[in-house]
Amino acid sequence: MTGVAMRARFFFVVFLGIVSCNARAFTAEGAAAPKFSDYPSPIYNGNIHTPSYYVKSGDTWRDDMGKEVSPPRVNFAGKYYIGLHSCGTECRYYTLSDLATGKDSKALDMFSSDGEKPQKTSDGRNYVTELLSHPDSRLVIAQYHIEQIPGKPGECRERMFVLSDDGEKVAPVTKTLDGCQPR
Repeated sequence: MTGVAMRARFFFVVFLGIVSCNARAFTAEGAAAPKFSDYPSPIYNGNIHTPSYYVKSGDTWRDDMGKEVSPPRVNFAGKYYIGLHSCGTECRYYTLSDLATGKDSKALDMFSSDGEKPQKTSDGRNYVTELLSHPDSRLVIAQYHIEQIPGKPGECRERMFVLSDDGEKVAPVTKTLDGCQPR
């Protein structure tokens, strides 16, 4: 292949990469995908009220099951802490703690799984949900990491949700989209 042909091929591949990245930034309806900055939330600066089931032991934080967790800090919607907890193989659950009051909300329960019944897609494949958030935004992105099975590759899908003003529920703002954006 000549140098000119190789450069042309390189630029074509780069062009396709740009087009595919831009295509992924849009929802199935063709609208631009929501961004964290579309749902701003002021950050709480008062005293942090850590829920009682978080205990600090030395430099390590643990939950009420004795499992290690990240240190409680505002990581969502201005005053909330999304805590990820492990409860065994294919078992994880999320808590949503209001650090201004120390009270929990059940708004993220739909993203939790238990060890007895893993989360499954409509075609029967197991998946694990990862939640992405920003401290100054009410937008939370659920990325569904779907297992590979014979004849079907592993994949990632995502859906975006917004926390209600009262912190008691999340509502979807997109359909489930094929592919996950790196963030």
